[in-house]
Amino acid sequence: MRSLAIAVSLLLLAAPVAAHELVIYTVINNDEGPQPAHLPEDALKVGDSVWFWMKNPTENASLVVELSKDGATLRSPTLVFECALDENGSLVDENCKNRFDFTFTSNATIGLWNITYMTSVNGSLFETLYGSVNVNPDVHMDANHTHNGTQTNSVENEGGSEDTMVRDLAVFFAVFSAMGLAILLFSSEKKTDPLEEE
Repeated sequence: MRSLAIAVSLLLLAAPVAAHELVIYTVINNDEGPQPAHLPEDALKVGDSVWFWMKNPTENASLVVELSKDGATLRSPTLVFECALDENGSLVDENCKNRFDFTFTSNATIGLWNITYMTSVNGSLFETLYGSVNVNPDVHMDANHTHNGTQTNSVENEGGSEDTMVRDLAVFFAVFSAMGLAILLFSSEKKTDPLEEE
């Protein structure tokens, strides 16, 4: 019970840090092309993903998505509108894909990516469309450190003192709660101690 109290106390003492929720951005490629071809500039940060769906119902149409940045290129498998399923709902062809997922996993992915959407019909290239995505760094300030661990100078901005006050209040309540929890847990342990009952 004491270890639980210590663990909870440590969690409550941890200063609150704003972390971004991971995002999955969806691009639907239909008979009018990719929707959207150009992703909004502030939509993605490091750690986020894009799902490219092939939803073009044109007969015998397929799609290949190519991502390129600084000379590096990555291509999706050939995507089709629909994959055949057996009576159990499993893929008949394990290689059949109608979605390509890509996650911008590291700081090396920060920056502008060019996207090429190549639609083929009956195996022949029919249409090539272009788009882009800008991947932003995932940086949040925590005291004098950024999320990626590099040292920064304190930044003063409008509302900075308000943010500091909110953070200080949160830390105060976390410490106060941790102390109250510890007192409650230790006092209940004393009351239920079997050695004292003898």
